[in-house]
Amino acid sequence: MKLAASEPPLEVSYPIAYRLFTGTIYNRDFKGKGTLTIRASGPAYIFQGQRAGMFSGPPMNLEFAADEIWNVAVKGRRVSFKTAWGEAGKKGLPFVFFCEDDAAAQLVASLLPAHLDPDYVATHEFTTRLNALADAQSPWTSATNLIIALNALVFVIMGFLGAGWFTVDSMMPYFLYGANNGAATTDGEWWRLLTSMFVHYGVLHLALNMWALYQAGHFLEKLQGRALYVLTYLGSGLAGGFLSIAWHGDKTWSAGASGAIFGVYGAILGYMLREKQGLPPGVYKPMMKSTLGFAAYNLFYGMRAGVDNSAHLGGLIGGFALGWLLALPVDREARLGRTRQKFQLGLGALAVMIAAGIFLTPRFNYSVADELKWEAVEKDFGPKESELLDQHQKALPGLKRGSNGTAHAEWMAANLVPLYEQWSRRLQALSLAPGRLTALRRDAVVKIFRLRLDCYRHLIAGLQAHQPDALDRYSQEEDEIGKEIDKFQKSQPPSP
Repeated sequence: MKLAASEPPLEVSYPIAYRLFTGTIYNRDFKGKGTLTIRASGPAYIFQGQRAGMFSGPPMNLEFAADEIWNVAVKGRRVSFKTAWGEAGKKGLPFVFFCEDDAAAQLVASLLPAHLDPDYVATHEFTTRLNALADAQSPWTSATNLIIALNALVFVIMGFLGAGWFTVDSMMPYFLYGANNGAATTDGEWWRLLTSMFVHYGVLHLALNMWALYQAGHFLEKLQGRALYVLTYLGSGLAGGFLSIAWHGDKTWSAGASGAIFGVYGAILGYMLREKQGLPPGVYKPMMKSTLGFAAYNLFYGMRAGVDNSAHLGGLIGGFALGWLLALPVDREARLGRTRQKFQLGLGALAVMIAAGIFLTPRFNYSVADELKWEAVEKDFGPKESELLDQHQKALPGLKRGSNGTAHAEWMAANLVPLYEQWSRRLQALSLAPGRLTALRRDAVVKIFRLRLDCYRHLIAGLQAHQPDALDRYSQEEDEIGKEIDKFQKSQPPSP
C-alpha cells in the first residue's frame, strides 16, 4: 500500500506578542498579545491584536501580501521585517513581533517571504565582514569592556577614599589622585590627563558615561581593531584634557571619561567620512545620524554650568582626526600589514599632539600641593582666629571706658599671642617652592603676624602698666598693620 505525501495546511496560526516587558524595540501598530495567521492562498500574512495607543478599541487585523514583506530578520524571540504598510511603514521602521521562544521565531521566519533588497544584502555582508575582523570575540578580552571595568574599579577605590558614591562628599581625593586642573597638571603632574579619564563625580556620572561608551565603543573597536581603538580612546581623552586646560586654566577640576567617549563618536564620524565609498547606505546613514545627534545634543546640554564642554569638544576633534587618520577598509586581506603602519602613524600623531599641548598650555605661578599645605594650616587656625578677634573687638569699648585692662591683658597673653606665635611657626615650617605665589604669600603673612604680635605685646604692657595712651598707640599700630595688609594685597595676584 502506497501512502501519499501529506498536503501542507491551508492555514496555520501562531501566538505572538508585540512588545516585551523589557526592551525599547516594539511594534508600532499593536500592543499586548496577538496571533499571526499564515494563509496558503495568496499567500497572506494576517496579524491580529489590540491597536496600539491608549484607546485601542476592538481587536484589529493587518494583512500583508507576500510582496509587502521583505528583509526578514530574527534575533532570539524577535522577528522583524520591512514593509510599507502600517505605522512602522510610515515611519520607515521595521514591523516587529515576538514569538514564544527562539525556535518558534526561527520557524515563523522561515515561513515568511525571503525577499531581500540590495541595501539589506549589502548591510548584511558588511556586518558579516566586520564581525569577522573583530579582535575581541570574547567579552573578557574586549577593550571596551575592560575600559568600562577599569572605570568601575577606580570609582569604587575613589569611593573608599572618601570621594562619595552618589554625590561628591569631598574634593580632596580628586585633588590628590587624578582630576585634571591647569595648575596641578602643568606643574609636572601630566599623568592627570590620563587619570582624569577614569574618575567620576558620583555613580550617575559614571553610569551615563559607561552607557554611552558601551553603545558606541564595541562598534568602533570592530572597525579599528583593538590596538588602534585603544590608541584612539586614550588620544581623544588627552586631547580633551589639553583643551580643558587651555579653556579653563586653573578654574576647574575636570574628571570623567566623556572627553574620550566623545572621541569614540568623533572617530566613528571620521571613519565614516573617510571610508564612505566602502560603506552601504544602511550602515552609513543611520550611523552618521546617530553620531551627529549624540555630538550635537551633548554639546548643547554641556553648555550648562558644571559641565566641562571644552573636554567634550577636544575629545570630539581629537577622535575625528584619529578616526580619519587610522581608517582601514573592512576587508581582512586589505588590512594585512597595514594595521602596524597605522598604529605607528597614530603614535606619531599622538606624540605631536602631546608635545604641542605641553608647549601651548598656560602655566601658573603656584603649586597645588603648596596650596593644600596652606589650606591645612588655615583650617587649623582660621576659625579660632575669628573667634578670638571677635572677643577682643567686643572688649575694646569697655577698655576705653576704663574697665579692668589687666584682666584683658592676661586674656590676650594667654590666647591671642600664642595663636599667632603657633600659626607663624607652622607657616614657617612649611616646605614651599621658593619664589612662587604660596611662598611669597607665606613670607608676607609671617611679616604681618610679627607686626601684629608686636602690637599686641605693646598693648598688653600698656594695659598692665595702666598707661592712659595705651589704646591710642594700639589704634595707630593697627592702622599701620592695615596699610601693610593693603599693600600686600595689591601686590599679589588673585589667590588660586
